[in-house]
Amino acid sequence: MVNQSMSKYSIITIDEVYSTNGYALENMPYFEDKTIIYTTNQTSGRGRYNRKWVSETSENIYMTIVLKPKVDNNYPFSNLTQYLSVILAKFLEKEYDLKPQIKWPNDILVCDGKISGILAETYMNNSKIEGIALGLGLNVNMREETLKNIDQKAVSLYSLTGKTFNCQDIVNKLTNDFFENYDEFISQGFKYIKNDYISRSMFLGKLITIKESNEKKQYYAQSIEDDGFLIVKDELNNVSKIITGDLLC
Repeated sequence: MVNQSMSKYSIITIDEVYSTNGYALENMPYFEDKTIIYTTNQTSGRGRYNRKWVSETSENIYMTIVLKPKVDNNYPFSNLTQYLSVILAKFLEKEYDLKPQIKWPNDILVCDGKISGILAETYMNNSKIEGIALGLGLNVNMREETLKNIDQKAVSLYSLTGKTFNCQDIVNKLTNDFFENYDEFISQGFKYIKNDYISRSMFLGKLITIKESNEKKQYYAQSIEDDGFLIVKDELNNVSKIITGDLLC
């Protein structure tokens, strides 16, 4: 384990861990605000709805940002993953000249293949939120033969560019980008990233399928509100707000 101190945050690099989010939650009382847990070997990774994130190789990035904000009613908990999705999309554009798209609420796709997933979990103590584990998985050097074993279309930086990359360098740059405008996001909420989010959204104006609990429903994706929630219209032209759910297509 290596602890790399920074002026604004610290990065803890672990050789192997079952889950960076799980490790962060398990040890939350011992971590300072803005601590990053990072590994290239995650043995039991998971995404939203406990879906497995293929991660038994040292080719990718698995990281969790530990946040311990002063919680009040204005803190944009529900938009943290959307903020990170925008930061990552802009990072991929800037560094690698890619054209990422955001699949609601926070998956990142390039050329219709998933390159990243994001998961936020809270640490509770006496019914009070005392920490947030904001996790990110990014396919970096994963080869085509491994990507083919994933149960959905997936891509990596290597498959898209033909180049290999230093994962630690990516973690450093991505973390810097995350915190560069973090305070502005906290003060303004989703409205701060709304235009950037919408301009990269792949689902607006299209017919989509949302899975809520065990039920699938088809909607027309109409707009994104200032709170980051999805406004949809059903076949009877009834308009509703989607707060949670899984966008299937």
